[in-house]
Amino acid sequence: MVESIPKNLQNKISILFIKYKTEKFTFQEAVETLGQNDRYTGQILSSLVKAGWIDKKRSSEDERKRLYQINDFNEIFEKLGHNIDGKR
Repeated sequence: MVESIPKNLQNKISILFIKYKTEKFTFQEAVETLGQNDRYTGQILSSLVKAGWIDKKRSSEDERKRLYQINDFNEIFEKLGHNIDGKR
């Protein structure tokens, strides 16, 4: 499921997309890229995962490490379009 996100999260995912495109990134890389503290970055990433804009997985090399990846925007917007059509 994909949900629309508020403007502040749109700005954050734009910053992440400019840096990582479809590449995986760590929590710490997100902290550095967004220039926010751990707690706020955690809230941002959690909201984006919940809304379906990014995926979160554990690293196969280190189970403690979380890896994030931005979902394909074409798929996101297609799903958002279907959500809107379904509500009419």
